[in-house]
Amino acid sequence: MKWLISTEKFTWREATPAISAGTGSNALQIAGPAGPPLMGFGGCFNELGARELFRLGEDGRREILNALFGEEGCAFNFCRLPIGASDYALDWYSHAETPDDYAMAHFSIERDRRHLLPYIRAAQGIRPALRLFASPWSPPVWMKERARYNGSRLCSEPRVHAAYADYLLKFVRAYRDEGVEIEQLHVQNEPNSDQKFPSCLWTGASMRDFIRDHLGPRFEAARERCEIWAGTIERGMLLGWQPESLEGDSYHNWIHTLLSDSEVRRLVKGVGYQWNGKGALAQTRANWPDLPIIQTENECGDGRNTWSYAFYVFDLMWHYFNQGCRAYVYWNMVLPPGGESTWGWKQNTLITVDGASGAITYNPEFYVMKHLAHFVRPGARCVPLRGDQAALSLLFQNADGSRVLVIANPLASPLEADVALEGLMGRLEIAPRSISTVVL
Repeated sequence: MKWLISTEKFTWREATPAISAGTGSNALQIAGPAGPPLMGFGGCFNELGARELFRLGEDGRREILNALFGEEGCAFNFCRLPIGASDYALDWYSHAETPDDYAMAHFSIERDRRHLLPYIRAAQGIRPALRLFASPWSPPVWMKERARYNGSRLCSEPRVHAAYADYLLKFVRAYRDEGVEIEQLHVQNEPNSDQKFPSCLWTGASMRDFIRDHLGPRFEAARERCEIWAGTIERGMLLGWQPESLEGDSYHNWIHTLLSDSEVRRLVKGVGYQWNGKGALAQTRANWPDLPIIQTENECGDGRNTWSYAFYVFDLMWHYFNQGCRAYVYWNMVLPPGGESTWGWKQNTLITVDGASGAITYNPEFYVMKHLAHFVRPGARCVPLRGDQAALSLLFQNADGSRVLVIANPLASPLEADVALEGLMGRLEIAPRSISTVVL
């Protein structure tokens, strides 16, 4: 048995389990069969993080990359990247900004060779089998109803839809030519949000038609092996600007609208949820129990990187994994001090890096992720629990037979947990404001 603990005062400290005789009353125990095999854990590659990382000397870069991707660190194996500019790009760009270039003659990923590709390759140097999925924040502006990178919608003209499908295919192929394989294409980041940063608005119906009539046929004609996923859905209900909105509906307008079409159901290989999309998880699992679901973006906080928010992140992980999600993907892995985006939103990050001074700070959420990702391997299954502290605990069964129990105590006082698991019977005392991992 191995026990690791992190608190506000100290992090990643090995401890001797303090096990006493428990009452056995309502002890923490297995509640049912294990869930589906996990794809893994990771974060998103973004330009602001890349810039700060490459300002460091070689030793600093190596330290951070090992902390994120190495076996002694978080061992991240499943990550996300943007197609064109995300809100943590240095500025707006897409890969095809020449107006009316329906043939994609001027398509280029040259911008990514300066920032994102070196970042990804550096990670691959630590984790060669790194798995990746990608999503656009916005199409090229000339493809939208209003020629701007934020908000608006993709033009309804068939030739625009055909060109956009080709744009997405070209991106996947161009990255493959660079030695970077993208396994999943998620059609749109947060299709229901009109943001001041790169964004594009869709309805479930418009995404359904685009996948069925253009994107799916284009990928199939090209024999493209990258999968099409319905993601990344950030809220279930439609916004008021959409005339077909059903007030209070949190599921039917998106995944049900998409997958009720038999051809789209054939083409779509999984669903990606983030933010308030988590509210549609239970209905999605009930209606499509065999459909893979992943969590695609951790909720980002306000840049203060507090332990209180770290416990909220644990609660998010608890929710997603207990609803059968197969991956958990953090947002910004690396940011400069303050964590402010190009468009003025301060957000949390796993690691704060001051490239100018060389200072590196590992934030609380880094340790929350590490307490799971370091021990829970790809292929592991989440095992449901019941009893006292079940709402604060996660149990995983690795393919090699080892089990990983993670218990959070967000309270300011010690927590007692009676445990009745094979290899661990008794009462555990969990330190205040702590995350503990017990490996059995």
